[in-house]
Amino acid sequence: MKKLLLILSSSVLVSCASSKNPNDPYENYNRPVFEFNMTVDHYVLRPVTVGYTYIPDPIREALGNFYNNLRDFVSLANDILQLDGIDTMQTTMRIALNSTFGILGLIDVSSSMGLPQYTNTFGNTLKRWGWTNSSYFLVPFLGPATVRDQLGIIPDVYFNPLFYIINDPWISWSIFGINLLDQRSKYLGQDELLEQTLDPYATIRDLYLQKNGAYIYATESSGNNNTESENIDNLISEENGESASPAKTKTTNNNDSEVDNLINEENLALSSGISQVGESTTKDSVNTTSKLNSSAPEASY
Repeated sequence: MKKLLLILSSSVLVSCASSKNPNDPYENYNRPVFEFNMTVDHYVLRPVTVGYTYIPDPIREALGNFYNNLRDFVSLANDILQLDGIDTMQTTMRIALNSTFGILGLIDVSSSMGLPQYTNTFGNTLKRWGWTNSSYFLVPFLGPATVRDQLGIIPDVYFNPLFYIINDPWISWSIFGINLLDQRSKYLGQDELLEQTLDPYATIRDLYLQKNGAYIYATESSGNNNTESENIDNLISEENGESASPAKTKTTNNNDSEVDNLINEENLALSSGISQVGESTTKDSVNTTSKLNSSAPEASY
Protein backbone atom coordinates (compact mmCIF):
# COMPACT_ATOMS: atom_id res chain seq x y z
CA MET A 1 0.00 0.00 0.00
CA LYS A 2 2.86 2.37 0.77
CA LYS A 3 4.28 1.70 -2.68
CA LEU A 4 0.92 2.48 -4.20
CA LEU A 5 0.71 5.77 -2.29
CA LEU A 6 4.24 6.63 -3.37
CA ILE A 7 3.36 6.04 -7.01
CA LEU A 8 0.23 8.15 -6.72
CA SER A 9 2.17 10.94 -5.04
CA SER A 10 4.79 10.89 -7.78
CA SER A 11 2.17 11.10 -10.49
CA VAL A 12 0.60 14.13 -8.78
CA LEU A 13 3.98 15.86 -8.59
CA VAL A 14 4.72 15.21 -12.24
CA SER A 15 1.34 16.56 -13.32
CA CYS A 16 1.94 19.73 -11.30
CA ALA A 17 5.30 20.29 -13.01
CA SER A 18 3.60 21.35 -16.23
CA SER A 19 3.63 25.13 -16.53
CA LYS A 20 0.17 26.54 -17.30
CA ASN A 21 0.35 29.76 -19.28
CA PRO A 22 -2.73 31.63 -20.56
CA ASN A 23 -0.92 32.18 -23.86
CA ASP A 24 -0.58 28.42 -24.37
CA PRO A 25 -4.03 26.79 -24.58
CA TYR A 26 -2.65 24.12 -26.95
CA GLU A 27 0.00 22.87 -24.52
CA ASN A 28 -1.16 19.26 -24.73
CA TYR A 29 -0.50 19.37 -28.49
CA ASN A 30 2.59 21.59 -28.33
CA ARG A 31 4.61 19.46 -25.93
CA PRO A 32 4.79 16.34 -28.16
CA VAL A 33 5.71 18.57 -31.12
CA PHE A 34 8.39 20.19 -28.98
CA GLU A 35 9.82 16.78 -28.07
CA PHE A 36 9.87 15.83 -31.76
CA ASN A 37 11.64 19.05 -32.74
CA MET A 38 14.18 18.63 -29.94
CA THR A 39 14.89 15.07 -31.07
CA VAL A 40 15.48 16.22 -34.66
CA ASP A 41 17.69 19.00 -33.38
CA HIS A 42 19.71 16.67 -31.14
CA TYR A 43 20.36 13.96 -33.70
CA VAL A 44 20.45 15.94 -36.96
CA LEU A 45 20.60 19.73 -36.80
CA ARG A 46 22.99 20.21 -33.90
CA PRO A 47 25.69 17.76 -35.11
CA VAL A 48 25.66 19.32 -38.59
CA THR A 49 25.81 22.78 -37.02
CA VAL A 50 28.85 21.82 -34.95
CA GLY A 51 30.57 20.75 -38.17
CA TYR A 52 29.55 24.04 -39.76
CA THR A 53 31.37 25.99 -37.03
CA TYR A 54 34.69 24.61 -38.30
CA ILE A 55 34.35 26.82 -41.38
CA PRO A 56 36.54 29.93 -40.89
CA ASP A 57 34.73 32.82 -39.26
CA PRO A 58 35.22 35.32 -42.14
CA ILE A 59 33.52 32.93 -44.57
CA ARG A 60 30.63 32.22 -42.22
CA GLU A 61 30.21 35.93 -41.52
CA ALA A 62 30.13 36.75 -45.24
CA LEU A 63 27.54 34.04 -45.90
CA GLY A 64 25.43 35.30 -43.01
CA ASN A 65 25.65 38.88 -44.26
CA PHE A 66 24.63 37.81 -47.76
CA TYR A 67 21.48 36.10 -46.49
CA ASN A 68 20.69 38.96 -44.10
CA ASN A 69 20.78 41.34 -47.06
CA LEU A 70 18.15 39.20 -48.78
CA ARG A 71 16.23 39.01 -45.51
CA ASP A 72 16.03 42.81 -45.48
CA PHE A 73 13.71 42.58 -48.49
CA VAL A 74 11.23 40.71 -46.26
CA SER A 75 11.44 43.47 -43.68
CA LEU A 76 11.06 46.10 -46.39
CA ALA A 77 7.85 44.50 -47.70
CA ASN A 78 6.37 44.40 -44.21
CA ASP A 79 7.51 47.97 -43.45
CA ILE A 80 5.54 49.09 -46.49
CA LEU A 81 2.49 47.00 -45.53
CA GLN A 82 2.57 48.56 -42.08
CA LEU A 83 2.81 52.06 -43.58
CA ASP A 84 5.98 52.68 -41.59
CA GLY A 85 7.77 55.37 -43.58
CA ILE A 86 10.83 55.75 -41.35
CA ASP A 87 11.68 52.04 -41.23
CA THR A 88 10.93 51.75 -44.95
CA MET A 89 13.55 54.37 -45.72
CA GLN A 90 16.07 52.84 -43.31
CA THR A 91 15.65 49.33 -44.70
CA THR A 92 15.87 50.65 -48.26
CA MET A 93 19.13 52.40 -47.43
CA ARG A 94 20.49 49.22 -45.86
CA ILE A 95 19.72 47.21 -48.98
CA ALA A 96 21.20 49.86 -51.27
CA LEU A 97 24.44 50.24 -49.30
CA ASN A 98 25.02 46.54 -48.65
CA SER A 99 24.14 45.51 -52.21
CA THR A 100 26.63 48.00 -53.71
CA PHE A 101 29.43 48.93 -51.33
CA GLY A 102 28.94 45.70 -49.42
CA ILE A 103 29.45 43.54 -52.54
CA LEU A 104 25.97 42.01 -52.81
CA GLY A 105 25.64 41.99 -49.05
CA LEU A 106 28.78 39.98 -48.23
CA ILE A 107 29.89 42.91 -46.06
CA ASP A 108 27.48 44.60 -43.66
CA VAL A 109 28.39 48.20 -44.44
CA SER A 110 25.10 49.58 -43.16
CA SER A 111 25.52 48.48 -39.56
CA SER A 112 28.92 50.16 -39.34
CA MET A 113 27.27 53.37 -40.60
CA GLY A 114 24.61 53.38 -37.87
CA LEU A 115 21.87 51.48 -39.72
CA PRO A 116 21.42 48.25 -37.72
CA GLN A 117 19.24 45.47 -39.03
CA TYR A 118 15.72 45.19 -37.69
CA THR A 119 13.77 42.09 -38.58
CA ASN A 120 10.14 42.58 -39.53
CA THR A 121 7.69 39.81 -40.38
CA PHE A 122 4.21 39.37 -41.78
CA GLY A 123 3.20 38.22 -38.33
CA ASN A 124 4.05 41.73 -37.13
CA THR A 125 2.00 43.12 -40.01
CA LEU A 126 -1.03 41.10 -38.90
CA LYS A 127 -0.44 42.38 -35.38
CA ARG A 128 -0.20 45.95 -36.65
CA TRP A 129 -3.60 45.67 -38.33
CA GLY A 130 -5.54 44.18 -35.45
CA TRP A 131 -4.51 40.60 -34.69
CA THR A 132 -2.93 41.56 -31.37
CA ASN A 133 -3.50 38.41 -29.30
CA SER A 134 -2.38 35.04 -30.58
CA SER A 135 -1.82 31.72 -28.83
CA TYR A 136 1.49 29.90 -28.69
CA PHE A 137 1.56 27.17 -31.34
CA LEU A 138 4.30 24.82 -32.56
CA VAL A 139 4.73 23.28 -35.99
CA PRO A 140 7.04 20.30 -36.67
CA PHE A 141 10.51 21.33 -37.89
CA LEU A 142 9.83 25.00 -37.14
CA GLY A 143 10.82 27.10 -34.16
CA PRO A 144 8.67 28.62 -31.40
CA ALA A 145 5.92 30.97 -32.57
CA THR A 146 2.27 31.87 -32.19
CA VAL A 147 -0.55 30.92 -34.56
CA ARG A 148 -0.28 34.37 -36.14
CA ASP A 149 3.47 34.19 -36.61
CA GLN A 150 3.38 30.65 -38.01
CA LEU A 151 0.89 31.76 -40.66
CA GLY A 152 3.06 34.81 -41.37
CA ILE A 153 5.93 32.58 -42.48
CA ILE A 154 4.13 31.78 -45.74
CA PRO A 155 4.07 35.31 -47.24
CA ASP A 156 7.54 36.01 -45.82
CA VAL A 157 8.91 33.18 -47.96
CA TYR A 158 7.47 34.85 -51.04
CA PHE A 159 8.87 38.23 -49.99
CA ASN A 160 12.39 36.80 -49.91
CA PRO A 161 14.04 37.27 -53.34
CA LEU A 162 16.32 34.28 -52.84
CA PHE A 163 14.18 31.97 -54.96
CA TYR A 164 13.67 34.64 -57.64
CA ILE A 165 17.23 35.82 -58.30
CA ILE A 166 18.66 32.29 -58.25
CA ASN A 167 16.96 29.98 -60.73
CA ASP A 168 18.70 26.81 -59.59
CA PRO A 169 16.62 25.37 -56.71
CA TRP A 170 19.59 23.38 -55.41
CA ILE A 171 21.61 26.55 -54.91
CA SER A 172 18.65 28.39 -53.43
CA TRP A 173 17.87 25.71 -50.88
CA SER A 174 21.58 25.30 -50.11
CA ILE A 175 21.82 28.98 -49.20
CA PHE A 176 18.65 28.64 -47.13
CA GLY A 177 20.12 25.63 -45.33
CA ILE A 178 23.41 27.43 -44.67
CA ASN A 179 21.47 30.30 -43.10
CA LEU A 180 19.60 27.80 -40.92
CA LEU A 181 22.91 26.39 -39.69
CA ASP A 182 24.26 29.89 -39.13
CA GLN A 183 21.24 30.80 -37.01
CA ARG A 184 21.48 27.55 -35.03
CA SER A 185 25.18 28.10 -34.36
CA LYS A 186 24.36 31.25 -32.38
CA TYR A 187 22.52 29.15 -29.80
CA LEU A 188 24.97 26.29 -29.34
CA GLY A 189 26.10 27.74 -26.04
CA GLN A 190 22.57 27.63 -24.64
CA ASP A 191 22.12 23.86 -24.82
CA GLU A 192 23.78 23.36 -21.45
CA LEU A 193 21.75 26.20 -19.94
CA LEU A 194 18.49 24.56 -20.99
CA GLU A 195 19.56 21.35 -19.25
CA GLN A 196 19.49 23.26 -15.97
CA THR A 197 15.78 24.00 -16.18
CA LEU A 198 13.06 21.75 -14.86
CA ASP A 199 10.93 22.38 -17.93
CA PRO A 200 12.80 23.27 -21.17
CA TYR A 201 9.51 23.55 -23.05
CA ALA A 202 8.18 26.27 -20.74
CA THR A 203 11.53 28.07 -20.73
CA ILE A 204 11.71 28.36 -24.52
CA ARG A 205 8.03 29.24 -24.77
CA ASP A 206 8.21 31.99 -22.16
CA LEU A 207 11.42 33.42 -23.59
CA TYR A 208 9.77 33.67 -27.01
CA LEU A 209 6.67 35.31 -25.58
CA GLN A 210 8.80 37.77 -23.61
CA LYS A 211 10.72 38.84 -26.68
CA ASN A 212 7.49 39.43 -28.57
CA GLY A 213 5.91 41.47 -25.78
CA ALA A 214 2.97 39.08 -25.28
CA TYR A 215 4.00 37.36 -22.08
CA ILE A 216 1.64 36.40 -19.26
CA TYR A 217 3.44 34.52 -16.54
CA ALA A 218 2.39 31.05 -15.40
CA THR A 219 -0.37 30.93 -12.79
CA GLU A 220 1.74 28.90 -10.35
CA SER A 221 4.03 31.88 -9.74
CA SER A 222 1.32 34.44 -8.93
CA GLY A 223 2.94 35.07 -5.55
CA ASN A 224 6.01 36.62 -7.18
CA ASN A 225 4.27 38.84 -9.70
CA ASN A 226 6.05 42.09 -8.72
CA THR A 227 9.59 40.79 -9.10
CA GLU A 228 8.79 38.80 -12.22
CA SER A 229 6.98 41.71 -13.87
CA GLU A 230 10.02 43.91 -13.32
CA ASN A 231 12.30 41.26 -14.83
CA ILE A 232 9.98 40.82 -17.81
CA ASP A 233 9.72 44.57 -18.41
CA ASN A 234 13.49 44.96 -18.22
CA LEU A 235 14.03 42.09 -20.63
CA ILE A 236 11.54 43.50 -23.13
CA SER A 237 13.17 46.94 -22.91
CA GLU A 238 16.63 45.48 -23.47
CA GLU A 239 15.46 43.47 -26.46
CA ASN A 240 13.48 46.22 -28.19
CA GLY A 241 15.54 49.27 -27.24
CA GLU A 242 14.03 52.43 -25.81
CA SER A 243 12.96 53.77 -29.19
CA ALA A 244 12.19 50.51 -30.96
CA SER A 245 8.70 49.38 -31.90
CA PRO A 246 7.38 46.41 -29.89
CA ALA A 247 6.59 44.60 -33.11
CA LYS A 248 10.22 44.56 -34.26
CA THR A 249 13.36 43.31 -32.62
CA LYS A 250 16.92 44.36 -33.14
CA THR A 251 19.12 41.43 -34.05
CA THR A 252 21.45 40.50 -31.21
CA ASN A 253 23.48 37.51 -30.05
CA ASN A 254 23.54 38.22 -26.29
CA ASN A 255 20.99 35.56 -25.32
CA ASP A 256 22.80 33.50 -22.65
CA SER A 257 21.96 35.81 -19.73
CA GLU A 258 18.31 36.00 -20.84
CA VAL A 259 17.94 32.22 -20.90
CA ASP A 260 19.79 31.89 -17.60
CA ASN A 261 17.51 34.42 -15.86
CA LEU A 262 14.38 32.79 -17.26
CA ILE A 263 15.60 29.34 -16.19
CA ASN A 264 15.91 30.61 -12.62
CA GLU A 265 12.37 32.04 -12.79
CA GLU A 266 10.90 28.82 -14.22
CA ASN A 267 12.72 26.58 -11.72
CA LEU A 268 11.62 28.77 -8.81
CA ALA A 269 8.00 28.75 -9.98
CA LEU A 270 7.89 25.02 -10.63
CA SER A 271 9.83 24.15 -7.47
CA SER A 272 7.48 26.18 -5.28
CA GLY A 273 4.46 24.52 -6.88
CA ILE A 274 5.95 21.05 -6.51
CA SER A 275 6.99 21.64 -2.89
CA GLN A 276 3.50 22.83 -1.93
CA VAL A 277 1.84 19.85 -3.56
CA GLY A 278 4.50 17.55 -2.12
CA GLU A 279 3.82 18.73 1.43
CA SER A 280 0.04 18.28 1.11
CA THR A 281 0.48 14.92 -0.61
CA THR A 282 2.86 13.72 2.11
CA LYS A 283 0.39 14.70 4.84
CA ASP A 284 -2.45 12.95 3.01
CA SER A 285 -0.29 9.88 2.55
CA VAL A 286 0.58 9.74 6.26
CA ASN A 287 -3.05 10.17 7.29
CA THR A 288 -4.22 7.56 4.81
CA THR A 289 -1.53 5.12 5.89
CA SER A 290 -2.33 5.53 9.59
CA LYS A 291 -6.04 4.95 8.93
CA LEU A 292 -5.31 1.85 6.89
CA ASN A 293 -2.96 0.48 9.55
CA SER A 294 -5.53 1.03 12.32
CA SER A 295 -8.46 -0.48 10.43
CA ALA A 296 -6.83 -3.36 8.60
CA PRO A 297 -4.87 -6.36 9.89
CA GLU A 298 -1.16 -6.41 9.27
CA ALA A 299 -0.41 -8.23 6.05
CA SER A 300 2.42 -10.70 5.69
CA TYR A 301 4.58 -10.70 2.58
